Amino acid sequence: MDKEKINYFIYARKSTEGEDRQSLSIASQVEDDLKIQARERLTVVDTITDSASAKIPFNRPNYSAMLKRIKQGEASGIIVWKIDRLARNHLEWGELMHLLQTGVIKSIWSTQREYQTKDSALLISLEASMATQFSVDLSAIVKRGLEKKVAMGQPPLIARTGYLNTKLSERGSNTIVPDPVRWELMRKAFDLMLTRKYTMIEITSILNNEHNFRTRATNKRPGSPLAISVLHRAFTDPFYTAHFYYKGKLHKGTYKPMITLEEFDSIQEILGRKTKAKPHSHHFAFTGLMTCGCCGCAITASKKLKKIKATGEYKLYSFYHCTKRKGSAVCADKRYTTEKEMEGLIQQELERLSLIPKWKKWAVDTIKLDYDDELIHQQKILQDLGKEEQKILSELDNLLDLRITNELNEEKYNQKKAERELKLFQVQEKYRRLEKDVSGWIRQIEEIFDFAENIGERFKNGDWRLQKSICQYVGWNWTLKSKKLTFSRHEWFYDIEQLRNHYEQEKERLELIETFEEYRQTASFDLVRSIGCGLREHIRADTMNKIKNSK
Repeated sequence: MDKEKINYFIYARKSTEGEDRQSLSIASQVEDDLKIQARERLTVVDTITDSASAKIPFNRPNYSAMLKRIKQGEASGIIVWKIDRLARNHLEWGELMHLLQTGVIKSIWSTQREYQTKDSALLISLEASMATQFSVDLSAIVKRGLEKKVAMGQPPLIARTGYLNTKLSERGSNTIVPDPVRWELMRKAFDLMLTRKYTMIEITSILNNEHNFRTRATNKRPGSPLAISVLHRAFTDPFYTAHFYYKGKLHKGTYKPMITLEEFDSIQEILGRKTKAKPHSHHFAFTGLMTCGCCGCAITASKKLKKIKATGEYKLYSFYHCTKRKGSAVCADKRYTTEKEMEGLIQQELERLSLIPKWKKWAVDTIKLDYDDELIHQQKILQDLGKEEQKILSELDNLLDLRITNELNEEKYNQKKAERELKLFQVQEKYRRLEKDVSGWIRQIEEIFDFAENIGERFKNGDWRLQKSICQYVGWNWTLKSKKLTFSRHEWFYDIEQLRNHYEQEKERLELIETFEEYRQTASFDLVRSIGCGLREHIRADTMNKIKNSK
């Protein structure tokens, strides 16, 4: 095979998932590949690298891009340190072997040998199977090693504050040991909490200011004072009792406990917990949604532990407040809004939209009655646009005929053609938009009414995800100032509000009506129909604005 006629890619890979710790680094692989290039006098067009596991199919974007470029003819050879750098799963091996056997890839060079199209598929299949099986065996060995470590009472986890992970050269022999610098300070934090005389803020202040507590420095970040959130996690983590969670199960550890189980239970009681702590994280429904009405900074949330003087118990409260992150500028709003107050403010707005199921169904059915008239009108417009499109296409054909017979010079032809092509584009765009308009409005109207159905109750009983999504749907530019909430509403908000107010006023009369046919005979029907027309126009305008903005 003529090496001069083959272009090669150099490919190097290093897994980031721990399966290839004994393999050469990417730089070393490329260095060896360049030696192959020099020795064999190969033509290299590009060097491609990946840092991802090859045991997962289609997990390497650069590798996939390389094969795509090979299929496009940019190269037909690959230089690689070892053949298992290319794949370790059957799917990608199959694709690679197919490209080699069909001649799309003509040559693969490794430090051991060259693989060519004419080579036996059996040899390549054997090496592929060995590489794939190595990954499977290695994964099983790692899992077995972790489970063995858990059975021995040593958590395969990053040590908590106050402990350290040993760094022994023999793999699998590392353990959790007390941190000689921070062990006693963390024990002091537990002792202070057990006295029931200090809050977490006070304990954190004592450790940082009086004992100069600093977290362990790493290569990426220096040591820093102890954060309240870190201390709270420590107080609620059974790790400090020599118990740890692995795969959702609690295991007994053999490392040195910092506190007893009885002390841990007492701290949970102080914190207001009825059961032992479980891993958790804080979620706030309204962060990332609002800004401060005074300074324009984002509104954030905090959890604070407060002691109830009447009972002596501790309770955790959530507060919303300004981040105050505009340099040296001072925010004038010093108020904190509790989570309960925030939910009350939002629910007050949502109640203006809330419709019971019967009212919602009547409103949708009333608005849909206009659908047939709108559809007939739309079809007429579409027919007219279709005729206009055909007329323009015919004019373009005529222009071309005139140009061919030299009855029209090139400059005039191009001018006339551009004018008609622009007009054709405008007609076709209008045609496509109108095709979707009516069905789109009906669908959006139904979505809005589905949203309004018992919205107040759904917000009140929903989790933080539902509450946030409701706020995002109903409006934008949420602003909090002096415990007052404002936001920009969609125009349909006012239509639904008008509809609800009408139903509330006519509530006693409408409760006597059972069917929609009876409802059509009432004065309420005509009013709701007119509100529905306004709602449709607001949705139409909103849709057009979105199209305009997207352009």
